[in-house]
Amino acid sequence: MSTITTDKIKATLNHGFKPLTFSDRELELQYRRYFFDHHFRGALFPLLVGLSVYLGFIFADSLIIPQLLDQSILLRSIITVPGLFFLIFLRWGPATHWQYILASITLCLINLSIVLLGYWAAKQGQHYYQSGTLLAIMLGCTLARLPFRYALSSTVVMILSYALVIGMTKASPADIFMNNLFICLGVAFFGLVGNYQINHGLRQTYLQSLLLNAEKESLNQEKQRFEHISHIDQLTGLYNRRYLDEHYKILWQQAHQEAKDISVLMIDIDRFKEFNDLAGHHKGDEILIAVAQTLKESIRASSDLLARFGGEEFIIVCPQMNQSNALSLGEKLRQQVYSLAIAHPAGGVLSISVGIASSIPKSTERREQEHLQKVADQALYQAKQKGRNRVESALP
Repeated sequence: MSTITTDKIKATLNHGFKPLTFSDRELELQYRRYFFDHHFRGALFPLLVGLSVYLGFIFADSLIIPQLLDQSILLRSIITVPGLFFLIFLRWGPATHWQYILASITLCLINLSIVLLGYWAAKQGQHYYQSGTLLAIMLGCTLARLPFRYALSSTVVMILSYALVIGMTKASPADIFMNNLFICLGVAFFGLVGNYQINHGLRQTYLQSLLLNAEKESLNQEKQRFEHISHIDQLTGLYNRRYLDEHYKILWQQAHQEAKDISVLMIDIDRFKEFNDLAGHHKGDEILIAVAQTLKESIRASSDLLARFGGEEFIIVCPQMNQSNALSLGEKLRQQVYSLAIAHPAGGVLSISVGIASSIPKSTERREQEHLQKVADQALYQAKQKGRNRVESALP
């Protein structure tokens, strides 16, 4: 939502927007793009129908004012051309205020043609033809889907054109003219009120949708945050057993599908309980963090899965890694931790033991995944039995 915050949206909703303009410029520009794409462009079909009806009224002209049929055909045909041009521009043109200006001009030209036909008909004693202006006004206020200020300006021009052409020329008796004028004013008033309410409602709905989307986004972010927290070991920052169980299954399935090796490394900090008892739990936590960071820096960040298995034990799942490469990685990890040169309270330097098992998955059954993990754990046990600070491997 760029820099438009929920506070701005709520403030706009609470403050109101009677002038149909948002005080925040970025919000106003964003709404105008939305209005054009999702509302104004939708007027293409009804306006096309309206233009077709306007042109089709030539048939009605032939029945009502046959003596003016030639003028009717010429006038309506001439007006239809800019109308079609506007519809083409609306369909494929850019979203600019010129779209609204062209729509307003087209509506005023349509009304002017109706007024001229009404003027010629009035000269021959047929005054009811002037009611066509009502249709033009309603078209401008409703089907054209214009913003309020454009609907207002085009309506004013349409009424003025009627008043000037019919009233000033006294084409109709005063009582008929005044009656038609007041009806036009009434229709214009109610049409503009409806247009204002529609535009106001659209703005309010838009703000509410932005607010709803922002709240949904916030909830999704919060959900993702909690999911992330639920997958992370709070002390070391590594993944926990829950994430391991979920992701190990995915890595195993991928290895099975691709018929590629997958290796499991079980890692244990040597004599950690003794370290904890002598140096204290706080110091023990610092050691866990240091070892975890060293392991994290030594693996393939894009593919390997490193997790705290529990206590002082860690596990690494390495997709597309055979036993030979896994042994090299295990030895690298052992050396990296040993090179930290962390003194053990009972004497010597802090070290780790590593147990490794590798295989190409034959199935996606959970027991096969667990079996490889158990074999790696057995190899770790062998490393402990052989004096610690070493890497051992076992065949599944």
